[in-house]
Amino acid sequence: MSQTHKIADALMQHLPYGGYDHSHNTVIYKDIIAHSKALELVKVSSARIFAVLNGIPDELIDEFEREYGLPLLCGQSDVGNTINDRRNEIERVKREGHVLLNLAGLHKLFARYNQSVLTVQTYVPMQCLGSCVDPLNTARLRFRVTLTLAKPVRADMNCLSKNYLPASLRLDIK
Repeated sequence: MSQTHKIADALMQHLPYGGYDHSHNTVIYKDIIAHSKALELVKVSSARIFAVLNGIPDELIDEFEREYGLPLLCGQSDVGNTINDRRNEIERVKREGHVLLNLAGLHKLFARYNQSVLTVQTYVPMQCLGSCVDPLNTARLRFRVTLTLAKPVRADMNCLSKNYLPASLRLDIK
């Protein structure tokens, strides 16, 4: 059974009983088949349009920026003011997000604000079978990271930590 006939059968089922003949040999059914062909074309065309239309219209740039928390906070940013620059930044945030949970993401975040990370030191919490000289204060060590940044520190570290890093991450900057 073709898609046109499926649409026609669905439309025929919506006709009220008693007033219309529901057989396939009537003029009404031929009329519904003609309308079903138009509806099938609409369905195919809409699928093609939505497959192509994955970009962001110029009229909706402000709404997309508001949705994704743009423009970026914390001062410096390498995004221009043209429509294409703004659209590219929205696409980047859709792809990568703001909060970065890995070392490569941490380096990329600081590079966006012209700050280079020299070293990243993480700490391992105490094991259950640790020795008597292992650290006891594991709640503070579990999510602690010490960053060594190149001087001068130009980035607003409090702003970066508040807006782009997970709340569980504690930064100690040397």
